[in-house]
Amino acid sequence: MSILNLHTFGDPDGETLVAIHGITGHGRRFRRLAEEAWPNRRTIAVDLRGHGRSLSDGPWSIPQHVTDVIDTLDSLGIAETDLIGHSYGGVIGYHLLARSPERIRRLVMLDPAFARPADAMNGAAVAEMAKPGFASSDEALAAEWVGYPEHVLPAAIENVEEHLQLGDDGRYRMRYHRPAVIAGWGELCTPVPVATTARAALVVVADRAGLVTPAILDAVRSGIGDELRVVHVDSGHTLDWERFDETAAAVTNFLG
Repeated sequence: MSILNLHTFGDPDGETLVAIHGITGHGRRFRRLAEEAWPNRRTIAVDLRGHGRSLSDGPWSIPQHVTDVIDTLDSLGIAETDLIGHSYGGVIGYHLLARSPERIRRLVMLDPAFARPADAMNGAAVAEMAKPGFASSDEALAAEWVGYPEHVLPAAIENVEEHLQLGDDGRYRMRYHRPAVIAGWGELCTPVPVATTARAALVVVADRAGLVTPAILDAVRSGIGDELRVVHVDSGHTLDWERFDETAAAVTNFLG
């Protein structure tokens, strides 16, 4: 049994919402949404295996991530919960629903990265292997912020402050285990699983990212059925950074 590192926000007596971050990320990425959009809930955001302050040992597969989340829920005495996941986290959440539908009350997927093209994921894995790290925290922040509008800077600063660490070689890198991330890019090629249990679910599509295609939505809908809701946001993949208000409204309107 592997218990993941946790970041807890909001009302400790509130209704629980479990949050799963994307690849290369960490649980604290949900802080602003948890504290500003739904502060009356108890948000429990995990660091996935190989990310943040959780264990780094393999395997780093989707089934193992699902097992880790279930084991962590068991350790907290949570039999059933609402769950939100961004990107890879949304994929893991959907696989959890397919395996253990009794554990999920409602599922929110923020731009889930289902069934990614093999050539693109191979490119991402090769690029990860070649990353040299950063000479300073300022260099890391500049790389983190590149391509984003000015209003994203506070989120980028917070992410670097939480996630950046100095290595033994004197270079700065984000706090994740590179083999886990490289394996994760390959896992994102996995087809959409068959979830045969109808469940209230929301997909928030980042229209400018182009990840959630009509074919992906059809595959998800075939498992979830008429309970699936879809909201489109004019945003890149990092919805909560680029379009915080729209993302927060979509989730709170769905969860109530």
